[in-house]
Amino acid sequence: MRLLYLDQSAIDDLKMNYSIYENHFFDETNEWFLKKFNEKGWIKESKIQCKDFELNYDEDFNVSDRKNIEILYEALNDLNPANALDERLWAGMLFGQFWKYVKYRRAEAFKSGDEREILNSFLFLRGTKRSCFINCLSRLWWAGYLLYDNKNSYHYKAIDLITESAFSSNIMLLSSSNFMANKSLALGVMDCISSRKEKGEKIGRYHFVEANKYLNCLGGITLLDTMTREEVQSIVNERLNKVYGNIRI
Repeated sequence: MRLLYLDQSAIDDLKMNYSIYENHFFDETNEWFLKKFNEKGWIKESKIQCKDFELNYDEDFNVSDRKNIEILYEALNDLNPANALDERLWAGMLFGQFWKYVKYRRAEAFKSGDEREILNSFLFLRGTKRSCFINCLSRLWWAGYLLYDNKNSYHYKAIDLITESAFSSNIMLLSSSNFMANKSLALGVMDCISSRKEKGEKIGRYHFVEANKYLNCLGGITLLDTMTREEVQSIVNERLNKVYGNIRI
């Protein structure tokens, strides 16, 4: 299939004139939106082509998020990161082929009836980089991009770990400016946390918070981009030892 994209005029109109669209966000299907966008010439096929795929809809988001990272990233592993930053692409996909998915994954936002929460389900409202890790579809791809591990025979070890619980908040922590598009940093952190888990430590969101906070502080005094994955693993473990107790890895 060819991925759809939404013209910038449509995105601007949705953000500025929400009341025109409000009721139709609660429609069972996307027929009204597609008809309106087609009439305006606002939704089009992109040049990005991939095999057909179906996302998972398990009632447990921990299960579906894990499966859907693999499904989406495998289908779109040739996607250029520059294209993956484009709000128009993800909006087109969500209003188009993946309407069912956004209604499933963002059910609580729709129940709230809050304008910003509903628009945030489809569009980027918090800056491009941050929104890529908030959007329920784009964050799946970016998690795959950052954490797919070519060096490990099992490529999804880090993704298994980050999706065990609170995936949406954990991936937000790894999306800070110091991590953006830097696989060595992201995988180094995940190597450290994974090793501590294997040694018997109970892992929680606080591990990701502390690692992120520490590396952000280090980023002001050292060139993180020059560090190897192994160096990142080591310095993060040293920090976690001071906070949570000594574990040798």
